[in-house]
Amino acid sequence: MDNVSLDKVPIGAMKILSCYHEVQQILAGKMPVPRTMEFFLSNVCNHACAGCHSRYMHKNEDRFLDFDTMKDVVNDFAELGVEGVEISGGGEPLVYPQIIQAIAFMRGKGLKVGMFSNGTLLTDELSEFLVQNLLFLRIAFDAGTAGTYKKIHGRDDFETLIKNLETLVRYKSKIGGEKKASSERRQTKAQFGTATIGAKYLVSTKNWQELAKAAELARETGLDYLQFKALRASKFTLDDETLKQAEEVAQQARDLSDKNYQVFGSLEKTRPIGRCFLNPIHPVIDAKGDMYLCAFFHHRKDTHKIGNIYEKSFPEIWYSERHYEAFRSTRPKECAVFDCPFHEAAVLARAWIVQNEKHLEFI
Repeated sequence: MDNVSLDKVPIGAMKILSCYHEVQQILAGKMPVPRTMEFFLSNVCNHACAGCHSRYMHKNEDRFLDFDTMKDVVNDFAELGVEGVEISGGGEPLVYPQIIQAIAFMRGKGLKVGMFSNGTLLTDELSEFLVQNLLFLRIAFDAGTAGTYKKIHGRDDFETLIKNLETLVRYKSKIGGEKKASSERRQTKAQFGTATIGAKYLVSTKNWQELAKAAELARETGLDYLQFKALRASKFTLDDETLKQAEEVAQQARDLSDKNYQVFGSLEKTRPIGRCFLNPIHPVIDAKGDMYLCAFFHHRKDTHKIGNIYEKSFPEIWYSERHYEAFRSTRPKECAVFDCPFHEAAVLARAWIVQNEKHLEFI
């Protein structure tokens, strides 16, 4: 089977096809168990990034999600069959006081865990733990030089970031080698591996010139991939003229891909094809305890809030009439302000699952 070409990128619209049964439930008017739960454990961040929407949305809210309440919710949705947990923000996840205990608890419930971070608060001990326990770690990598990084993040942490990434890669290589040797000694074909370590580049008027430079630096550091996308709804959003120039740099970045490292992304704005029917697959709970219909709710807090975990249990919120009401009330125009991965995924889901153009009941 060596001649079969496989997409090595762990991010993309094709993944929606793995949610075939969940989409079928939604079409039947039922509420499926989410495939992924997202947590904003913290509203606190050690950076002040240009264009950060969360910085303004959550600045006057609770700093951290209560740890014991979080455990209760994880118990509930793990029992229902949720498979993955994304820890993001909100604020910076590594500021959360019980971040190690939170990940350990989730892993103990059999959940796969991924995290989005700016990576500047990593220590040797924390790096080793994350490499061993996360399925993926995606780091904000928004510049190719220290000067631009400071303009974007408001902190002079670029050298710290590079050092921390090198530490992550070192632990990944060390632990991966140990697992491989152990597997070979047992003479099994068991899969081994450690966290996928990737970079995320948010392209704006402040940093588009350095996208290819950052992609090259990420490859030299030993990361698995760099994903890029355009900043939206900001005074730093690319205009039409700058976008053309940025596209050329983006292609230079893509050309750095090889069998061990991938650069991918798009600067084109995503567009909804109609009312979203995929959001039950990926809801979010923020540090205030509010649960939202969709992990990409952003500015739609009032219309997309479906409950609060300090007031009701996860099943009570998830299967509530309020959830069904919010699901039925989503409007395409409200989903077009920011880019959303569900926009592209919905095209595939509608053609392949809803309209059944690929006859997925048959192999």
